Amino acid sequence: MTTAIGSNPYSAAGSAYGAQTAGTAAAAQSRTGNAGSDTAATTTTSTDTIELSDAAKAYLASQSSNSADLAAEAREWFDSQYKSTGLASPMLDGSVALDMTSVSRETLFVVASNSEGLFSKDEVLAAGVTLQKRFDDALTPHVVVARHTGDYVALYKAAADYLDKAGAGERATPLWISTRKAVDEGLALAKTSPMQAPQTTNGNDPVSALLKQTSQVAAAGDTATDADAASDARARLDALANKARDAGTELVFDASRKSGQFVDFSSFSNRSLAVMTLNQDGQFSVDEARAAKKELDQRNRTSLLAVFNGSNGDVGSQSLALLSHYSNMSAAEKLASGYNNDLESRLVRNYRLASMFGGGAAAGSGSGSNRSLLSYLS
Repeated sequence: MTTAIGSNPYSAAGSAYGAQTAGTAAAAQSRTGNAGSDTAATTTTSTDTIELSDAAKAYLASQSSNSADLAAEAREWFDSQYKSTGLASPMLDGSVALDMTSVSRETLFVVASNSEGLFSKDEVLAAGVTLQKRFDDALTPHVVVARHTGDYVALYKAAADYLDKAGAGERATPLWISTRKAVDEGLALAKTSPMQAPQTTNGNDPVSALLKQTSQVAAAGDTATDADAASDARARLDALANKARDAGTELVFDASRKSGQFVDFSSFSNRSLAVMTLNQDGQFSVDEARAAKKELDQRNRTSLLAVFNGSNGDVGSQSLALLSHYSNMSAAEKLASGYNNDLESRLVRNYRLASMFGGGAAAGSGSGSNRSLLSYLS
């Protein structure tokens, strides 16, 4: 479910990113005589009031060749993906179907703005949704920390840091400028309203939008989706059992069994495995639930090791990476994996301590801190 809140493309209004960015690019081009004014209407009021400086316009002109090169490379990438996957579009049933993790932020922005006119509406949308997800993934653990500690100043600083890492082309756009300005305003308000989220009125504030979106998701819950996952898992198990019978054997759930076809969970999502493990509606046998838990535990160990290997090695960055990792789980996955408020509080505490005393110092202040984090892998 996509929840559009506010008009800011860096926030929960994910599906609107492409339209917002494309509209901003068109508006910028119309000011320099490169596009008609009819497309500029898709920008927000606050964006339209921002004029590029002469220096910014000159910089954008100097960057046109680089943008064209990135656009051409992205066009080739999309075409190769369509050939290898058999898909005709990067969007499927309202979600991004292509794996765009290898595409750089700068390239995604070029696609989302579509200033070269090389991309379809779905490609522009997919790039925008991916940019939005990267922002949300980067900020969500900071949202968790802010809600535990009341430190919304640090949350707004994290948003500012993320925006400041944008490429020069993105930073020169009116859209980025208005968003960065909104974050500065939110930061100023956060400093005057300790222990609570600042009440901003700027529709371009991505932090405010993310806070609202995450609270709405938490309130809505995901029971229906878990039910769908359980039904899907049941259907997959039955299909595997039928296939085993057709081969003259039976589906088994114990790898030590000398006979039978051991269940292959490779096509099962983590969410499906989680609802099987919890087995709250009794659709699964004890053996099925136990096998699902073993598979889910193995996947969690693998993903957690990847989280640790991808962090900077200190307790602070590891704690933040873990918060981000768990934030992407469904409620069923968290429950089946043992993630609860106590564990979340400990991760927040480790992160805060590392931030106060320095990540390296916190990690070196006692191997017990590292051991406590590594214990999550067991």
